[in-house]
Amino acid sequence: MTEQNQEEFQLEISEKASELIEQYAKKTNRKPEDVIEYVLTEFLQNQLHVIEKRAKEVDEPMDKLVSMQFERVLEYLNSQTES
Repeated sequence: MTEQNQEEFQLEISEKASELIEQYAKKTNRKPEDVIEYVLTEFLQNQLHVIEKRAKEVDEPMDKLVSMQFERVLEYLNSQTES
C-alpha cells in the first residue's frame, strides 16, 4: 500500500494572475471563479507531486511554486486563445 503525502497549499493570486484570469474568462465566456477551478483541477492537480518535489529540491515554499505555476498556466491558456 502506498501513501500519498501531498501537502496542502495556499494559492496566492497576484495582480498579474488576476488580470490573466479576467482575460481568459472574457475570451471563454466563463466566470473568473470557474477559470480558477479549471486551472486547479485540469492542470495543477496533476502537477502537485512534481511541484512538491521541486519545492524540496530548491528549498522554496510550495505555495510560492504553485502560485508561479498557476500564473504560467494562465499565460499559456491566454496565448492559445488569442483573438
